[in-house]
Amino acid sequence: MSGEPLKFKGEELKFPVDWEFRIVAESAKADAVRQAAGACLASHGIDSPLTAGRGSGGGRYQTLLVDAVLKDRETMNLLSAELARIDGVKFLL
Repeated sequence: MSGEPLKFKGEELKFPVDWEFRIVAESAKADAVRQAAGACLASHGIDSPLTAGRGSGGGRYQTLLVDAVLKDRETMNLLSAELARIDGVKFLL
């Protein structure tokens, strides 16, 4: 982690920051991903509900959305890595 400011859409992020995670999961594993992601978020003190977003055109993937207030860059990086490691998660936006 460099000391450079973190930017999103050309703007420097100021922490704490309101953030929306978009978890793209395999549709067949979406329920298990929802449960594991909820537990992961809760372990970081985030109790925001996960909501279903759009599915892929072929129905293979489902997006799960969650809003979170992240206190610092380290928490953002840690939470992103933990969510991305959940079985069934294709990628995280």
